[in-house]
Amino acid sequence: MARSKSAPRKISPALAKAHAEAEKARKGFRPWFLFMVAAIFYFYEFFARVAPGVLKNDILEVTNASEGQFGLAMSMYFLAYAPAQLMIGRMLDRFGTRIVVAPAAVLVSVGCLIFATTDSIVAMGFGRLLQGLGSAVAYLGAVYLAMVWFPAHRHGIIPGVTIVAGTIGASTAQYPLEVMAQELGWRTPIVACFIFGLAIAVALWFLVPKRPSWFVELMKQDGYDPETPTPILKSIMDTARDRQLWLISLAAAGLYLPISVIGDLWGVSFMEIEADIPKDWSSLIITLIFVGFALGSVTFGILADRLQKRRILFLGTGLCGVATAIGLLFSGVNPTWLTVSLMGLLGFFTGGQSLAFVMAADTAARHTRGMKLAFVNFVVMILPVAVQPGVGFISSFGNAPGTTPSSQQELMGFGLVVALMMLGAAFLLFTRETHPREDEEGGMPGH
Repeated sequence: MARSKSAPRKISPALAKAHAEAEKARKGFRPWFLFMVAAIFYFYEFFARVAPGVLKNDILEVTNASEGQFGLAMSMYFLAYAPAQLMIGRMLDRFGTRIVVAPAAVLVSVGCLIFATTDSIVAMGFGRLLQGLGSAVAYLGAVYLAMVWFPAHRHGIIPGVTIVAGTIGASTAQYPLEVMAQELGWRTPIVACFIFGLAIAVALWFLVPKRPSWFVELMKQDGYDPETPTPILKSIMDTARDRQLWLISLAAAGLYLPISVIGDLWGVSFMEIEADIPKDWSSLIITLIFVGFALGSVTFGILADRLQKRRILFLGTGLCGVATAIGLLFSGVNPTWLTVSLMGLLGFFTGGQSLAFVMAADTAARHTRGMKLAFVNFVVMILPVAVQPGVGFISSFGNAPGTTPSSQQELMGFGLVVALMMLGAAFLLFTRETHPREDEEGGMPGH
């Protein structure tokens, strides 16, 4: 009788041992513990990333900067974050998680210290640059670590659970930060952020293990040679030739803008001006974006794992997100309850964006997974470098520094976000479906 095509190929004793060790290591509580240690870093960096949006008025007061200058200085975070992605992805593929993430937490911490101890918008921009450089590791580090220590049938939910950690950090940097700033002054929470960052760096170094030997053996199954690693430039060029990866990345970038632009920086101002909602309540409403984002990321991650459908879920959530964003354009005439509901729904549907990372990992070899995840994040995070200050300049065009934009100007700025979200959803029409890669003996990516 002929052997079935699906029968596993013969493998070496070393590889068989690696598969057995991987199966054993991926059981129990330890993978979750390691993942949560890395996810705490993402929680922390997201707090630091979002805080300036809530503290904007205090920062403008001490720096005497315009809205456009403020947006440009804060976008330095993304200017460092985005280009660092490709280097970080290569380092994760080459060295594993611990040696990359612990020093990165120190960089974010130092950036917070600079930010909290200066009155110069230029110096704050440099602090944001350091924050962005260190933060470039946080999300990728947590997701990459989890994809080493978790079986493939859990990979769909991992980006979503990681986002929950970031969302908690972002939510803490909204209304709770506003209360802390009013009671203690705006600099005090940022100084505390500096101290917390150092503690996280120590925890990452001592609690996250080195890359397990069994995973190195599994990487060899995909063609990885630890003695002659692929040069980084060739690795980048090979990744950049992947048309499917480009489409996924561009779609993810457009559909993530409610978080990277509205949630991170301009949402509070939009609610204040367009919906005539006080600042403290505006910051509380913007928190709903992040809460919805976390719920959506986990929900669509679970559905992707159970249904084995990535593309249709991503496309559906993208279209729903665009429709919700269009509804928010009319927040000035909507009843407040509807505006609040739409803000939460916008975050929820934006949660489908996490499937971009799942789709990228599905077809990646083990020794290129970090680079492909990094490429998606690079494209996602390079777009706000232009869009964050772009929204600020559009909203304040023709106004004197310190002048509050009109409702019409705010709508024009928000319209840029909606247009780019529509473009992102359009890219998904040209993508292919992907499926999880199981770590079966003899299995290859995409099989």
